[in-house]
Amino acid sequence: TMHIASLKLLLSFLILSLAARPYIIVLSEEDLKESTISCDESPDWDEFVDFDSPHKSEDELDPGSWHSLFDPASSSATGSSDTSSELEALYISGVSKMISASSSGDARLMQEAAAEIEAAACEGHPHSRSVLGFLHGMGMMSERNKAKAFLYHHFAAEGGNMQSKMALAYSYSLQEMYENSTKLYAE
Repeated sequence: TMHIASLKLLLSFLILSLAARPYIIVLSEEDLKESTISCDESPDWDEFVDFDSPHKSEDELDPGSWHSLFDPASSSATGSSDTSSELEALYISGVSKMISASSSGDARLMQEAAAEIEAAACEGHPHSRSVLGFLHGMGMMSERNKAKAFLYHHFAAEGGNMQSKMALAYSYSLQEMYENSTKLYAE
């Protein structure tokens, strides 16, 4: 039996080796020498890096990030109005409940989360609109509706939500509306 098992193992390796493609890398002696780049020459990627610009915080780059859910100490106070703070608190509460509901499988908690997020979205909170766009696009908590998802993402993108801008840009690229797509990707 040990002989048969060895034969099967050898046969499986033979089959795998037939399916694999051989790769040959040809290196010259010049390729192996360590090349030095002078200060005047810059690598291609270097032209896109702007070292003079100030470093932006995560909140500036993505104000709708869920970072504050996972690290509450890192969230900074922005000098925003009380209404904006209330909407942000409602959004954070809804997303927190949504994550808990997803982990526990609690449908009632997920409905509460969706209601809180929808309430914030109705008041104009762009990040809540983005989450609703995601929920409608995926068919979670409601029937899948791509038109509503697009609409929510559109208004969230106008409000500055980066995820919705990327979702719209992708949608535009699928529809071969490359000018719109490029404009959103550039932002």
